Amino acid sequence: MERAVELEQGIHQLTFGREPLPGFPPPNAYLVFGSDTAVLIDTGWENEDDHRARAAYIREVNAPPVSEIIITHRHPDHGGGALHMHRETGAPLACHPNDREAIENDRLHGELHVADDLQHGDRRELGGLSLEAVWAPGHTSGSLALFAPERKALFTSDTVLAVSTTSIGPHDGNLADYMRTLEMLKDVDARIMYTGHGGPVKRPKARLNALIKHRHEREQAILNALRDGPLSPAELRVRIYKRLPQSRERLAERQLVTTLTKLIEEQAVVAEENDRYALR
Repeated sequence: MERAVELEQGIHQLTFGREPLPGFPPPNAYLVFGSDTAVLIDTGWENEDDHRARAAYIREVNAPPVSEIIITHRHPDHGGGALHMHRETGAPLACHPNDREAIENDRLHGELHVADDLQHGDRRELGGLSLEAVWAPGHTSGSLALFAPERKALFTSDTVLAVSTTSIGPHDGNLADYMRTLEMLKDVDARIMYTGHGGPVKRPKARLNALIKHRHEREQAILNALRDGPLSPAELRVRIYKRLPQSRERLAERQLVTTLTKLIEEQAVVAEENDRYALR
Protein backbone atom coordinates (compact mmCIF):
# COMPACT_ATOMS: atom_id res chain seq x y z
CA MET A 1 0.00 0.00 0.00
CA GLU A 2 1.41 3.36 -1.03
CA ARG A 3 1.22 6.13 1.52
CA ALA A 4 3.07 8.95 3.21
CA VAL A 5 2.30 9.74 6.82
CA GLU A 6 3.64 11.59 9.85
CA LEU A 7 4.59 9.00 12.47
CA GLU A 8 5.50 11.51 15.16
CA GLN A 9 6.64 15.10 15.16
CA GLY A 10 9.43 15.51 12.63
CA ILE A 11 9.35 11.88 11.46
CA HIS A 12 7.48 11.02 8.26
CA GLN A 13 7.28 7.63 6.53
CA LEU A 14 7.18 7.62 2.71
CA THR A 15 6.11 4.28 1.24
CA PHE A 16 5.97 4.20 -2.54
CA GLY A 17 6.68 1.62 -5.21
CA ARG A 18 6.24 -2.03 -6.01
CA GLU A 19 6.51 -5.01 -3.70
CA PRO A 20 9.95 -6.69 -3.84
CA LEU A 21 8.17 -10.06 -3.54
CA PRO A 22 4.47 -10.93 -3.83
CA GLY A 23 2.80 -10.00 -0.57
CA PHE A 24 5.89 -8.26 0.84
CA PRO A 25 5.48 -4.52 1.58
CA PRO A 26 7.12 -1.83 -0.58
CA PRO A 27 10.20 -0.06 0.79
CA ASN A 28 9.94 2.73 3.33
CA ALA A 29 11.87 5.99 3.18
CA TYR A 30 11.85 8.46 6.06
CA LEU A 31 11.94 12.24 6.17
CA VAL A 32 13.37 13.28 9.53
CA PHE A 33 13.73 16.91 10.54
CA GLY A 34 14.26 19.28 13.42
CA SER A 35 14.05 23.06 13.55
CA ASP A 36 17.12 23.63 11.35
CA THR A 37 17.37 20.96 8.67
CA ALA A 38 15.97 17.70 7.29
CA VAL A 39 17.50 14.36 6.33
CA LEU A 40 16.01 11.83 3.93
CA ILE A 41 16.71 8.22 4.89
CA ASP A 42 16.59 6.04 1.75
CA THR A 43 14.98 6.78 -1.60
CA GLY A 44 13.05 3.70 -2.73
CA TRP A 45 13.09 2.18 -6.21
CA GLU A 46 14.31 3.89 -9.38
CA ASN A 47 10.87 4.69 -10.78
CA GLU A 48 9.54 8.00 -12.11
CA ASP A 49 6.08 7.68 -10.55
CA ASP A 50 7.62 6.90 -7.18
CA HIS A 51 10.00 9.85 -7.48
CA ARG A 52 7.21 12.28 -8.28
CA ALA A 53 5.05 11.09 -5.38
CA ARG A 54 7.92 11.23 -2.91
CA ALA A 55 9.11 14.67 -4.06
CA ALA A 56 5.58 16.07 -4.00
CA TYR A 57 5.07 14.95 -0.42
CA ILE A 58 8.39 16.43 0.69
CA ARG A 59 7.43 19.77 -0.87
CA GLU A 60 4.07 19.74 0.90
CA VAL A 61 5.48 19.05 4.37
CA ASN A 62 6.31 22.08 6.45
CA ALA A 63 9.94 21.07 6.91
CA PRO A 64 13.34 22.74 6.53
CA PRO A 65 15.25 21.95 3.32
CA VAL A 66 16.75 18.47 2.97
CA SER A 67 20.45 18.82 3.68
CA GLU A 68 21.50 15.19 3.24
CA ILE A 69 20.26 11.89 1.81
CA ILE A 70 21.43 8.83 3.72
CA ILE A 71 21.35 5.50 1.88
CA THR A 72 21.21 2.70 4.44
CA HIS A 73 22.54 0.01 2.10
CA ARG A 74 23.23 -0.92 -1.52
CA HIS A 75 20.01 -2.68 -2.54
CA PRO A 76 17.85 -1.17 -5.32
CA ASP A 77 14.66 -0.81 -3.29
CA HIS A 78 16.43 1.53 -0.87
CA GLY A 79 18.95 3.41 -2.99
CA GLY A 80 17.43 3.20 -6.47
CA GLY A 81 15.94 6.69 -6.30
CA ALA A 82 19.08 8.34 -4.91
CA LEU A 83 20.16 10.13 -8.07
CA HIS A 84 16.69 11.51 -8.71
CA MET A 85 16.22 12.72 -5.14
CA HIS A 86 19.64 14.35 -5.23
CA ARG A 87 18.61 16.24 -8.35
CA GLU A 88 15.26 17.14 -6.78
CA THR A 89 16.67 18.42 -3.47
CA GLY A 90 20.29 19.27 -4.23
CA ALA A 91 21.24 17.35 -1.10
CA PRO A 92 24.51 15.35 -1.02
CA LEU A 93 24.51 11.61 -0.39
CA ALA A 94 26.02 9.66 2.47
CA CYS A 95 26.39 5.94 3.18
CA HIS A 96 28.69 3.50 4.95
CA PRO A 97 32.03 3.10 3.13
CA ASN A 98 31.57 -0.67 2.73
CA ASP A 99 28.58 -0.12 0.43
CA ARG A 100 29.83 3.03 -1.24
CA GLU A 101 31.29 1.46 -4.39
CA ALA A 102 28.16 -0.59 -5.06
CA ILE A 103 25.92 2.44 -4.53
CA GLU A 104 27.99 4.64 -6.83
CA ASN A 105 28.16 2.01 -9.56
CA ASP A 106 24.75 0.37 -9.34
CA ARG A 107 22.48 3.13 -8.02
CA LEU A 108 24.19 6.33 -9.20
CA HIS A 109 25.42 4.77 -12.47
CA GLY A 110 28.74 6.58 -12.15
CA GLU A 111 27.01 9.97 -12.57
CA LEU A 112 27.50 11.12 -8.97
CA HIS A 113 29.81 10.36 -6.07
CA VAL A 114 28.71 9.79 -2.51
CA ALA A 115 29.76 12.93 -0.65
CA ASP A 116 30.33 11.48 2.82
CA ASP A 117 31.20 8.16 4.40
CA LEU A 118 29.14 7.58 7.53
CA GLN A 119 31.01 5.73 10.25
CA HIS A 120 29.58 4.21 13.41
CA GLY A 121 28.85 7.00 15.87
CA ASP A 122 28.77 9.84 13.36
CA ARG A 123 26.09 12.35 14.30
CA ARG A 124 23.84 14.74 12.40
CA GLU A 125 22.31 17.67 14.30
CA LEU A 126 18.94 18.69 12.86
CA GLY A 127 17.87 21.24 15.47
CA GLY A 128 16.35 19.74 18.61
CA LEU A 129 16.65 16.32 17.01
CA SER A 130 19.72 14.35 15.99
CA LEU A 131 20.61 11.18 14.12
CA GLU A 132 23.46 8.87 15.10
CA ALA A 133 24.87 6.37 12.61
CA VAL A 134 24.87 2.75 13.79
CA TRP A 135 26.93 0.35 11.68
CA ALA A 136 24.80 -2.79 11.40
CA PRO A 137 26.53 -5.28 9.07
CA GLY A 138 24.89 -8.52 8.06
CA HIS A 139 22.17 -7.79 5.51
CA THR A 140 25.05 -6.15 3.64
CA SER A 141 28.53 -5.35 4.90
CA GLY A 142 27.73 -1.64 4.85
CA SER A 143 24.22 -1.65 6.28
CA LEU A 144 23.41 1.32 8.51
CA ALA A 145 20.78 2.03 11.11
CA LEU A 146 20.10 5.57 12.37
CA PHE A 147 19.22 6.37 15.98
CA ALA A 148 17.36 9.50 17.11
CA PRO A 149 18.25 9.54 20.83
CA GLU A 150 15.83 12.35 21.72
CA ARG A 151 12.96 10.10 20.61
CA LYS A 152 14.65 6.75 21.27
CA ALA A 153 13.68 5.89 17.68
CA LEU A 154 15.89 3.53 15.68
CA PHE A 155 15.59 3.45 11.88
CA THR A 156 16.64 -0.13 11.15
CA SER A 157 16.15 -0.33 7.37
CA ASP A 158 16.20 -4.06 6.47
CA THR A 159 18.25 -5.17 9.47
CA VAL A 160 15.15 -5.57 11.66
CA LEU A 161 11.66 -5.98 10.22
CA ALA A 162 8.32 -6.58 11.92
CA VAL A 163 6.74 -8.23 8.89
CA SER A 164 9.31 -11.01 8.42
CA THR A 165 12.86 -12.10 9.09
CA THR A 166 15.65 -10.40 7.14
CA SER A 167 17.14 -11.85 3.97
CA ILE A 168 20.87 -12.49 4.31
CA GLY A 169 22.26 -13.24 0.86
CA PRO A 170 25.36 -15.40 0.34
CA HIS A 171 27.08 -12.81 -1.87
CA ASP A 172 26.67 -9.50 -0.07
CA GLY A 173 25.46 -10.64 3.37
CA ASN A 174 27.03 -12.44 6.31
CA LEU A 175 25.01 -14.30 8.92
CA ALA A 176 27.72 -14.26 11.61
CA ASP A 177 27.94 -10.47 11.28
CA TYR A 178 24.16 -10.25 11.34
CA MET A 179 23.90 -12.20 14.59
CA ARG A 180 26.47 -9.92 16.21
CA THR A 181 24.50 -6.91 14.96
CA LEU A 182 21.27 -8.19 16.54
CA GLU A 183 23.06 -8.60 19.86
CA MET A 184 24.57 -5.13 19.55
CA LEU A 185 21.19 -3.52 18.83
CA LYS A 186 19.87 -4.85 22.12
CA ASP A 187 22.22 -2.35 23.78
CA VAL A 188 20.68 0.56 21.86
CA ASP A 189 18.03 2.07 24.09
CA ALA A 190 15.32 2.09 21.43
CA ARG A 191 11.67 2.76 22.27
CA ILE A 192 10.55 1.96 18.74
CA MET A 193 12.09 0.72 15.50
CA TYR A 194 11.06 2.20 12.17
CA THR A 195 11.76 -0.47 9.59
CA GLY A 196 12.67 -0.75 5.91
CA HIS A 197 9.42 -2.52 4.96
CA GLY A 198 6.07 -2.62 6.70
CA GLY A 199 5.18 -1.20 10.08
CA PRO A 200 7.27 -0.36 13.13
CA VAL A 201 8.58 -2.68 15.82
CA LYS A 202 6.99 -1.49 19.07
CA ARG A 203 8.82 -3.89 21.39
CA PRO A 204 12.40 -3.75 20.11
CA LYS A 205 14.15 -6.05 22.58
CA ALA A 206 11.46 -8.70 22.32
CA ARG A 207 11.73 -8.62 18.53
CA LEU A 208 15.51 -8.85 18.61
CA ASN A 209 15.38 -11.82 20.98
CA ALA A 210 12.82 -13.52 18.73
CA LEU A 211 15.00 -13.01 15.65
CA ILE A 212 18.08 -14.39 17.40
CA LYS A 213 16.09 -17.41 18.61
CA HIS A 214 14.77 -18.03 15.09
CA ARG A 215 18.28 -18.05 13.59
CA HIS A 216 19.54 -20.51 16.22
CA GLU A 217 16.55 -22.77 15.57
CA ARG A 218 17.20 -22.66 11.81
CA GLU A 219 20.83 -23.67 12.36
CA GLN A 220 19.73 -26.57 14.53
CA ALA A 221 17.16 -27.67 11.94
CA ILE A 222 19.92 -27.82 9.31
CA LEU A 223 22.21 -29.83 11.59
CA ASN A 224 19.37 -32.22 12.39
CA ALA A 225 18.58 -32.73 8.69
CA LEU A 226 22.24 -33.40 7.85
CA ARG A 227 22.32 -36.26 10.36
CA ASP A 228 20.65 -38.32 7.63
CA GLY A 229 23.55 -37.68 5.25
CA PRO A 230 24.78 -35.02 2.80
CA LEU A 231 22.13 -32.75 1.30
CA SER A 232 22.00 -29.91 -1.23
CA PRO A 233 20.37 -26.54 -0.42
CA ALA A 234 17.36 -27.55 -2.53
CA GLU A 235 16.99 -30.80 -0.57
CA LEU A 236 17.34 -28.96 2.71
CA ARG A 237 14.71 -26.47 1.61
CA VAL A 238 12.19 -29.23 1.03
CA ARG A 239 12.85 -30.62 4.51
CA ILE A 240 12.96 -27.33 6.44
CA TYR A 241 10.61 -24.90 4.70
CA LYS A 242 7.08 -26.30 4.72
CA ARG A 243 4.31 -25.01 2.41
CA LEU A 244 6.61 -22.41 0.85
CA PRO A 245 5.27 -20.53 -2.20
CA GLN A 246 7.20 -21.42 -5.34
CA SER A 247 8.10 -17.74 -5.83
CA ARG A 248 10.18 -17.86 -2.64
CA GLU A 249 11.98 -21.18 -3.11
CA ARG A 250 15.19 -19.68 -4.50
CA LEU A 251 15.24 -17.06 -1.76
CA ALA A 252 14.92 -19.81 0.85
CA GLU A 253 17.81 -21.72 -0.71
CA ARG A 254 19.96 -18.59 -0.63
CA GLN A 255 19.20 -18.24 3.09
CA LEU A 256 20.20 -21.84 3.64
CA VAL A 257 23.52 -21.30 1.83
CA THR A 258 24.20 -18.30 4.07
CA THR A 259 23.51 -20.36 7.17
CA LEU A 260 25.61 -23.24 5.88
CA THR A 261 28.49 -20.82 5.29
CA LYS A 262 28.32 -19.77 8.94
CA LEU A 263 28.25 -23.39 10.07
CA ILE A 264 31.28 -24.15 7.87
CA GLU A 265 33.15 -21.23 9.46
CA GLU A 266 32.25 -22.67 12.87
CA GLN A 267 33.56 -26.09 11.73
CA ALA A 268 30.18 -27.78 12.23
CA VAL A 269 29.59 -28.52 8.53
CA VAL A 270 31.73 -29.24 5.46
CA ALA A 271 31.01 -28.56 1.78
CA GLU A 272 31.21 -31.61 -0.46
CA GLU A 273 31.09 -32.13 -4.22
CA ASN A 274 27.98 -31.48 -6.30
CA ASP A 275 26.74 -28.65 -4.07
CA ARG A 276 26.11 -30.90 -1.10
CA TYR A 277 26.83 -30.33 2.57
CA ALA A 278 27.54 -32.75 5.40
CA LEU A 279 28.22 -32.73 9.12
CA ARG A 280 31.88 -32.48 9.99
